[in-house]
Amino acid sequence: MSVDPVRDAAIEVLLRVSEKNAFLTDALDKTLRRKSLGDRGNRFLTQLVYGTVRHQRLADHILGRLLQQPITELPRPIHLILRMGVFQALFCSQVTFPAMVHTSVDLAKKRGHPGTARLTNAVLKRVPQRVEDVPLPDAANNIVRHLGVRYSLPDWLVQQWIDLVGIETATAMCAASTEQAPTTIRANTLNTSPEDLKTRLEQAQCLLTKTTPIPDELTVLEGPVLRSKLFHQGLYMLQDPASMLPAHLVEPRPGEWVLDMCAAPGGKSTHLAQIAENKATIVAADAQLDRITHIVENVERLGASSVRAICADGSRPCFRRRFDAVLLDAPCTGLGTLRRHPDLKWRARPDDATRLAAVQRELLRAAAQLCENGGRIVYSVCTLTREETLGMREFAESLRGFAFEDGAKWLNEWKISPGTYRTLPESGSMDGFFLMRLRKSSSA
Repeated sequence: MSVDPVRDAAIEVLLRVSEKNAFLTDALDKTLRRKSLGDRGNRFLTQLVYGTVRHQRLADHILGRLLQQPITELPRPIHLILRMGVFQALFCSQVTFPAMVHTSVDLAKKRGHPGTARLTNAVLKRVPQRVEDVPLPDAANNIVRHLGVRYSLPDWLVQQWIDLVGIETATAMCAASTEQAPTTIRANTLNTSPEDLKTRLEQAQCLLTKTTPIPDELTVLEGPVLRSKLFHQGLYMLQDPASMLPAHLVEPRPGEWVLDMCAAPGGKSTHLAQIAENKATIVAADAQLDRITHIVENVERLGASSVRAICADGSRPCFRRRFDAVLLDAPCTGLGTLRRHPDLKWRARPDDATRLAAVQRELLRAAAQLCENGGRIVYSVCTLTREETLGMREFAESLRGFAFEDGAKWLNEWKISPGTYRTLPESGSMDGFFLMRLRKSSSA
């Protein structure tokens, strides 16, 4: 019996995530390095594992209506094969329905026994082929459960988003969370200009456009940007547009000393260096020694010679000087990045934000001590929970000698209050981020 090697590899990845609690990105990367599936196979493998995790609650809802036993009683490999089959039926237009059933049955034979293969065949033949045909919980009776099932999100997270932005915007955010994030790059203006980079990549068979007012952002519509020699020459960095905002809000200037408190893997540190044209001193600190390697790799590739990478715990400052600007891109729940990291929604717990907000407050206190009189702090997180965003703004109001300060006018598209900015993933073009800028009194 032969099974499709790509689908078999996908089950291997999903088992590692499910049974060994591996992060999806890490598990997939490990399999991609070990298997020789070709470019097309690698793309399909990535689509299968990300899509199955993205839509797993919807898949389980469908399977629960078709099975005569509790879904939790299924052997784990069979459960994952069924989930992946549902994903293919509903969301993989290039896969025919018979091919989905046939390949899933083959997997069930390999990973189980003839009985589980018969079960897989019987169940998947009855799966709807359009999302519109899936019976969902009634929205009028329970909008939270309706959205949670349709867009495969925990109910508590849906409720948080509704409380934050209202039902209409929350619904758009739920829908966007199941989409594949676009590939966006930051032109490294130390080595090129956005216009020149766009021209050179298009000559290399890539298609790019601009989707935001962010000066160095470009969105890749098609083309192998990761394999381009221009990437290895340090002409750009893969980065979500929302992740480009913190460095622009810092506005580093030549001659300044700037601290990036939680710097790995170095995307924002190198961006700070780029904006200041390598004429500011950027101290890129991270508490984990093994992550410093990633900072150094990006610094060297991008030519960000003004960056100094050090191992230091931001919550226990050990610096002999204070800084003109401090960037605190704080550890957070990461729930604004579900398009890129769909497994986070199944790892997250309702009390995670409260726990992490305590860490963020400690780091912000340290940032206040490290900030020079007359200097500025930028706080950013890639999440939208109230505790880590508006709750942190309320805490920042208690910092003596600090006041909120606006950034450049082009940032006003995302401004929600003085010195405070938020991007929402409802449009599908950006991750969810929260940022604020504080100015320290010159006499503090």
